[in-house]
Amino acid sequence: MAAGGLKTKFVLRDTMRLYRTLFVRSFLTGLVVFAVLGLLDVILPLLHSDGAAAAVAIVATVFAFIGTTFVQGALVEVVDSEHRGVPVPAVTDLYRSSWSRLGALVRVSILTGIGVGLGLVALVLPGIVLAVRWALAAPIVMLEGQGARAAMRRSRELVRGHGRAVFEVLVNVWVRIGLAWLVISFLLGRLQAGTSHPELVIWIGGTLASALLTPYAAHALSVVYYRFTDPDRPLLPEKGRSWNSVWQDQDLPGDSSTP
Repeated sequence: MAAGGLKTKFVLRDTMRLYRTLFVRSFLTGLVVFAVLGLLDVILPLLHSDGAAAAVAIVATVFAFIGTTFVQGALVEVVDSEHRGVPVPAVTDLYRSSWSRLGALVRVSILTGIGVGLGLVALVLPGIVLAVRWALAAPIVMLEGQGARAAMRRSRELVRGHGRAVFEVLVNVWVRIGLAWLVISFLLGRLQAGTSHPELVIWIGGTLASALLTPYAAHALSVVYYRFTDPDRPLLPEKGRSWNSVWQDQDLPGDSSTP
């Protein structure tokens, strides 16, 4: 792709198209996992022992990190199937695919997180640079079968010469998600004030928020990845498809789409 070929407005447009087209499948892919993870946040306030609360808090943090990484891997597979024009796998198949690459996904998340974190602590700018360079590492792990370090190198190669454009995309995505979280947090605060079961509000609200917002960020990175690696193929096939069940693959009559 020629320099300057990555345009933020087109990436955001395609991200929203993906978000709308794949909303049900993407939402449910995250909903199941985030609902389970949210139970730990419900249990935490009910514990009266400081030691037990601290242990649960640590477990909840670790599980949230791994669970979010797991969902992001599954969401990459959702977009890839749609991009290739084949039926999107069942949610259980998406989970199996992400599970098979979970070790590499977790390693790449840890390595990039440490690198970016140290860069931010040091001088801020190095952290931002590293975040941009490694932005595509997770999609590469899923779609190219690379290990963590190889995916980070591959991401750096793809982003080289387009750092500013990728940075603009990331900022736009982070700002939009941040604003959405503020709105959701405000609404949850209002709901908590009017109920005798605030922990239930936190669980339901947090689960829905994560299931709604995580796909947007994941889809944006997939769009950037395909803009670099497959720029001549439309992100979405011209002929749309739908399915009767998000839990089971079904080929629609007359659907002759091929990869």
